Amino acid sequence: MRTPFFFAIVMCSVFSAQAAEPPSPAPHPLTGSWSWTLPDKPCTEQLHYRADGTRLGSSGEETTQSRYEVAAIPSLLGFYRLSETVTESNGKRDCSGDLHEAPGEPLTRFIQFSPRKDQLIICREESLKACFGPLKRLPG
Repeated sequence: MRTPFFFAIVMCSVFSAQAAEPPSPAPHPLTGSWSWTLPDKPCTEQLHYRADGTRLGSSGEETTQSRYEVAAIPSLLGFYRLSETVTESNGKRDCSGDLHEAPGEPLTRFIQFSPRKDQLIICREESLKACFGPLKRLPG
């Protein structure tokens, strides 16, 4: 016959084993879908950053796929370093009418989030001088 003491020891073992599992890391605030509409044109850019380090993008007639790496924490200036390499592009013009880098060319940008992490800006350098946005987080 098993005693309540034995039952308590077994239950404590089960709970301590569950507590020993490390928590899964929270996704980076960049993970998800973002959208931006140019102020003077009815054209929308959408970027979908996946947790696996790939990005899908559309802007005007342009569609791209990329690999990306983003810093886990922001710099002292509040920017996250974002490095992207386009892996596929349809070669068409984006919302601004521009043709962008050919696949395989790395590009570094700097992003900064709003306090609620529901908007971000994308900058050419770690300053607010050459940025676009804000991109808004899409639901889901």
